[in-house]
Amino acid sequence: MDEGSKDPQDRDRKPANPLDGMSPTARRHARRREERLEEIREQVDDGSLVIRKMTPEERAKYPPRPKGSKRRGRKGA
Repeated sequence: MDEGSKDPQDRDRKPANPLDGMSPTARRHARRREERLEEIREQVDDGSLVIRKMTPEERAKYPPRPKGSKRRGRKGA
């Protein structure tokens, strides 16, 4: 079987491992993010970190940001 006769849907399927197909830098960032989240989960489980809902006063002072308003740009620029 030659390369051209492959099922066209194969290229649309996602890899079994979500880290496959990512650049090494993106893979490293994803791993670090997961490690930090796991650390937070452990702290919540052992009681050294408490995540609570914001009070109405805090919510008024710090309203949610609109979708797509992430900060972008170079640091220090």
